[in-house]
Amino acid sequence: MADEKLSRKMVFPYTFTAKAVQFPFKLHFNNHWMFPWFIGAAVLVSPVFYLIQKAANCEANVKLWAEKRRKEEEHHKHKWD
Repeated sequence: MADEKLSRKMVFPYTFTAKAVQFPFKLHFNNHWMFPWFIGAAVLVSPVFYLIQKAANCEANVKLWAEKRRKEEEHHKHKWD
């Protein structure tokens, strides 16, 4: 029984997974200009985002921002005393 594939399709795909499985990806990829361009743009931009993320979370930058936050907090603390 577990080896047999179900022959019936759901009348309406209720779950997100069922909707994703039944989505006509090939139709959209072949007939809409935005779908392939979106995938291509994501591939081209992902290395740039990776480098920005890597630079923003480097140890030196984290220490720099911690120092800036400490100074700002100290300034606000003295402002209200």
